[in-house]
Amino acid sequence: MIITSWNIRGLNSKGKQRYLKERLKRDKPNIMLIQETKLKESKLKEVTKSFKPYYEVMGQDATGSAGGVAILWNPEEVQFEDWTSIPRILSRRFGILGSKEWILLSNVYRAHIHNEHRVFFQNLIVICSLYPDSPWKVGGDFNMIKDLSERKGGLRRTEIDMEEFREWIVEKGLVDIQTTNGVHTWNNRRGGQNQIASRLDRFLLS
Repeated sequence: MIITSWNIRGLNSKGKQRYLKERLKRDKPNIMLIQETKLKESKLKEVTKSFKPYYEVMGQDATGSAGGVAILWNPEEVQFEDWTSIPRILSRRFGILGSKEWILLSNVYRAHIHNEHRVFFQNLIVICSLYPDSPWKVGGDFNMIKDLSERKGGLRRTEIDMEEFREWIVEKGLVDIQTTNGVHTWNNRRGGQNQIASRLDRFLLS
């Protein structure tokens, strides 16, 4: 089972759409989570309908030209049932074809808005409570870090959402999967002392 996650930062350009197609063909994920599509679901389905191998799509529309999350899956390998859509969180239960186990999968994109993290956590708790007996995989762009070891450069101060994020992970019994290609998943594309890098994207598993 291969599940990938990608903050694509917009799928409006032909180049980015072509890159998505190439990445699906290269990595062959059973499921791909995408954040910041900046597209409506109907447009995303139009973009992917000619992809080979074929992937089905369920998306949450972007608001204007911002946001938008989607789940893509190979219908020859994965089946989905039940879905829940809450702003910036898209969830479905899935199972591998031939398996009797159903797993709750959530794709998240938390906008970087002051104090929005509390509503974000509350919404995730609601989703988890709907399927208390299902293992849970939640991945995407959380737009927050757990502690200062996950940030390089910038302001070195502890923020309240760090502590609440750590406590929420422990409370829900989630395991934070470590990356194999470095700690940081985002940077401001600047060099030297002006560079800021953070671990904003992650997978958490129950």
